[in-house]
Amino acid sequence: METQMLRSHFVEVDGHDIHYLSNVECVNNASTNPLMLFLHGFPENAFAWEPLISCLSERVDVIAPDIPGYHKSAPLAQEGDYAVSKLLARMATFIERVSNKRRVILVGHDWGGAIAWPLAAFHSHLFSHLVILNAAHPSTFTELLKTSRKQREKSQYIHQLIGDDAQSTLQSTDFKLLKNMLGESLFSTHKEYADTLLAMWNNKRSLSAMLNYYRNMPQLVPVTDADEHELKRIHVPNIRILIPTLVLWGEQDDAFEVDILDALPRYVDNLAIKRHEGATHWIHREQAMWAANHICDFILNRE
Repeated sequence: METQMLRSHFVEVDGHDIHYLSNVECVNNASTNPLMLFLHGFPENAFAWEPLISCLSERVDVIAPDIPGYHKSAPLAQEGDYAVSKLLARMATFIERVSNKRRVILVGHDWGGAIAWPLAAFHSHLFSHLVILNAAHPSTFTELLKTSRKQREKSQYIHQLIGDDAQSTLQSTDFKLLKNMLGESLFSTHKEYADTLLAMWNNKRSLSAMLNYYRNMPQLVPVTDADEHELKRIHVPNIRILIPTLVLWGEQDDAFEVDILDALPRYVDNLAIKRHEGATHWIHREQAMWAANHICDFILNRE
């Protein structure tokens, strides 16, 4: 499928527009194509999925939104509207609106994955399959924060993103932190996509919305050397997934320890995990064909 077939659409959910890309003008029940919905992460937007979408068959119906507040999707009214529980309700409504009662293959990366995990748990009737790319399950992530100093150390960047001066610091440093996350090469090799990112980051309302996701995390990441009393106070949620789930994982991820995968079978009943030893957190762009092949095999039950 050629990525230029993707067209922009908008749908209003609770008074706020959500922008999405799709290769179909209107999702209809007559289609026999799998319907795949892609949720991007921080600090990207819906165009992050273009390399992966271009590797998938043209017989796939695609919906790829800018998650609320990002890029062309309207910022929400209040900071508290970015709480996970409210985001789940909003995104479930969005999916109901755009899917035309078809069950969806839900694909999520990073923050999109952080939303996709509980969406699949609490709104499972909307989905046939779940595909996660380098996004920690909320339960295994929280467990590792309690038990792994190395994971706490890797997660300290979050404190930079929730500080009172986070927005001004990002702007005054020409978004050095965000560019380092994504890799400087992105800005020379994918110029058109990089331009959409820079325009979004330079929009004060969009940047504030992006940071509000972190400000509304259910639990604050403890400091690296948190004491035993603080760690014991951390509550591990019980997020169980009953639909077939594929996890694709780049083992060179700077944000997560690979050990975060070990406890997944306790929370996911029907699970397949595929690891790529050379890929990083940005596996959806770095290893798009590898990911697409595994997704197709998973959907068609060929594994």
